[in-house]
Amino acid sequence: MIAQMLSKKMKGWVAAAMTLLLVTGCHDMWHQDYSDCPYGVYVKFKYDYNLQRADMFPDHVGQVTLYVFDENGNYVTQQTETNSALSSPLKDPNYVMHVENLQPGKYQFLALAGQNDYAEQLKTSRAKFVRTEPSAGDNMQKLEVNLDHQDRGDYDEVENQSLPLDTLWHGKLLEGIEVSASKPAYATIPLIRDTKKINVTLRELEDPTTMNVNNYEMTIIDHNARILWDNSLDESRQLRYTPHATWNTSDAEEGTASDATGNPIAGVGKIAHADFMTSRILKHDDINQDGRLIIVDKETQKPVVDVNLPDLLSRIRTSEEFSYGVQEFLDRAYDYKLQFFIQGGKLKYCYITISVNVLSWSKRIQFEDLG
Repeated sequence: MIAQMLSKKMKGWVAAAMTLLLVTGCHDMWHQDYSDCPYGVYVKFKYDYNLQRADMFPDHVGQVTLYVFDENGNYVTQQTETNSALSSPLKDPNYVMHVENLQPGKYQFLALAGQNDYAEQLKTSRAKFVRTEPSAGDNMQKLEVNLDHQDRGDYDEVENQSLPLDTLWHGKLLEGIEVSASKPAYATIPLIRDTKKINVTLRELEDPTTMNVNNYEMTIIDHNARILWDNSLDESRQLRYTPHATWNTSDAEEGTASDATGNPIAGVGKIAHADFMTSRILKHDDINQDGRLIIVDKETQKPVVDVNLPDLLSRIRTSEEFSYGVQEFLDRAYDYKLQFFIQGGKLKYCYITISVNVLSWSKRIQFEDLG
């Protein structure tokens, strides 16, 4: 009796192990025997288009939607995978999405991903990236993403409701992937992060004790609300961003502040801070098309900072990163800290800090003299 029970359990264990091996094998792009694999397409996503050149998809992405198009670019279907409190499939480094029920033929793919559930984002009042979802037979060019904004007449403005944007990734695979009725197909879709985090700090050199973020109007001006199907931009409308958070901090101790000549100033130095999140930033041949960061003194109504944003951000490239073009660098980097020092109502210099860390690893700082 005991022997029979053990025999049944052993059979169950063996069956489970075989099933696991089958599933694992079918998800392997170098698997050779496809006879027992469910047909369709097995799609892997990767996010290594960053400064680390490391795949951060499992750590960063919380939801991904795959859009499937036929070889003529006409919409066929879509499929979404989402992490939740109960299950986090995307955190598995070996995760692949299995797309079934495709007729034999060639297919193209677009992908959109975020940190949070897209449907839940639509329910909130925060500014968000809204998709124009394709319908059956629509061409892939129908799929666009538009950042929420208000029409102000000559320009549009993002109303962030004091909340950051959700992160947006875009991916595409336009070479036709052949789907067969006799074996599964495999595809890998690389993702580009379109959203940028920009932290701005402002310090006064002549009298650091007078700095107050409420005395300044900070704005990023660009033309990047509408992201087209291929991740290019419709730049026909000017878009203005304001910070989703502003605050003041102070130096640690009284008496640490000093004027431009190094003489101590009584009191504690103050620092103004602002956080921005923006859509994709492009560098243009015509600098007049580039986005700008502008900080205006509310009292004098004069700008104390007015800089070409993509030019400034790209200056932090190291010697190794000069192999990247400016646009590739801007697409790979996403987390910037800009420290501006003003004197007499004019910008003197700026420290640029860029986070290139996975799980709090390294950071690099470069000095930029703009005086």
